[in-house]
Amino acid sequence: IECIHEIDTTQIPLDKKLAMRWDTSPSPRDEEHYDVFLITGFHHTHAPLAIYALQHNSHAVVEKPIVVSGEQLRELITVMENSTGELFSCFHKRYLPFNEFVTQDLGLNTGDPVSYHCIIYEVPLPELHWYLWPNSKSRLVSNGCHWIDHFLYLNNFCDVSSFDLVAACDGTINCSVSLENDAFFTMVLTDRGSERIGVQDYIELRANEVSVKMINGSIYVAEDKNKILRRKKINKMKSYELMYQQIGEKILSGSDGDTAQSVKVSAGLIIALENKLKGLSDKN
Repeated sequence: IECIHEIDTTQIPLDKKLAMRWDTSPSPRDEEHYDVFLITGFHHTHAPLAIYALQHNSHAVVEKPIVVSGEQLRELITVMENSTGELFSCFHKRYLPFNEFVTQDLGLNTGDPVSYHCIIYEVPLPELHWYLWPNSKSRLVSNGCHWIDHFLYLNNFCDVSSFDLVAACDGTINCSVSLENDAFFTMVLTDRGSERIGVQDYIELRANEVSVKMINGSIYVAEDKNKILRRKKINKMKSYELMYQQIGEKILSGSDGDTAQSVKVSAGLIIALENKLKGLSDKN
């Protein structure tokens, strides 16, 4: 890493022997040119920085969310289609070791529908946390995007046929999605519950009379009507390690990043659900 941008001045090390540079500017300066941009700032800055990187034919490694508005999505897609740079979305659930088991245990062929049902608990945020800024959008964009994208990833980013969303008075969000391949998705997203071990999630996948359960990104159980097919447990941080390792390998080897279609389907659905949620809030 050559330079870290938009850093709080109180966090800049005093050791001048360090080769890395620190800059309080939120964007690259005119004389700066890099092969790779690691983008992990405030949510509303991700897309503009990714667009800047791609316009300079650099690689953009982007934390979630990739975009926070339809306008950002349209501009990003246009740039992706006209750049020699590549975009890599940091959705760590795409890199879960369990994904390989899912394909085997559910007996999936390419294009087969995978129905996906999940309950997610989020830790309540302090009142002034930047995730609560209007620019950061709702918890759907901030965190719910992980499970929505994972569902679409497992279904090869099949086009969406319909979606719906309901919001409870306590802030709990319940949404559902149907894909053109007949896969169905439901998600309950809430911050009401125990904070004992932080963020938690429970996922069920179903296909070909087999059910798969994944708990907190670390426990995996697959079963059919007769027996347990597979039971595995891993360190829940493993998917992050694999994500950065594989993205790094792809960049070094010149491999392709995300397709414009995958970004359009995943980010497009997240923005559509966000707009639906905002419409409900405006009515209230």
